[in-house]
Amino acid sequence: AVAEETAPPADPRPIAVHAARFENPDNKPGFAVVLIDQGGADLDRAALAALPFPVSFALDPLDPATPDRAALYRAAGKEVVMIASGIAEGAQPSDVEVAFQSMALGLPEAVAVMDLATPQFQNNRLLASAVVPIVKAQGRGLLTWDAGLNAADQVARRDDLEAAVVFRDLGSAEGDRVAVRRLLDRAVFKAGQDGRVTVVGAANAETVAALLEWTVEGKAATVALAPLTAVLKID
Repeated sequence: AVAEETAPPADPRPIAVHAARFENPDNKPGFAVVLIDQGGADLDRAALAALPFPVSFALDPLDPATPDRAALYRAAGKEVVMIASGIAEGAQPSDVEVAFQSMALGLPEAVAVMDLATPQFQNNRLLASAVVPIVKAQGRGLLTWDAGLNAADQVARRDDLEAAVVFRDLGSAEGDRVAVRRLLDRAVFKAGQDGRVTVVGAANAETVAALLEWTVEGKAATVALAPLTAVLKID
């Protein structure tokens, strides 16, 4: 009897299993927008989840409300990202594994891990060297900030971990829609240079309004708005 051909096993990692569908037939540069859900009770998450273009949502995995919020975003086909909130200031490499175990419980479907806006691990080589293998073992990518020496991104490259660096924080122009759109247009230029770009902003009405305006009137047509997984790559 002829042995049946078995299909290769699907990639079981969260970065693959929970990646949002993404098609880019024109092969435009990928442009990922990550919105940080800061946990406010009054946030209209249903409206955020229903945004008509790909965005990924970063959440605090240790917030007891996160599983329900993440489920809402996931049901709408959006990706979720784990903010590394469990790494305490002054943490030692030996503390990292336990921290990631508890964070994974709160947000198992996270496709990536990102450092806090005031980085806790990315600029500390010892901590970064402990974090990156755990992120890789959990099957997630890494998102870091363009700040400091960014040892974490360097270690990620060395260890062949899918990673990206935030190009701009839209929060720096908070409340000024024109300035937000200027930042987004600058990110389009960067995407044209690098083939991909990632921007981060707060998940609030102001940022979303600026984004929606920009997708219609700005330079968004020259890039492919993409889920984060589409721009996470091994350098």
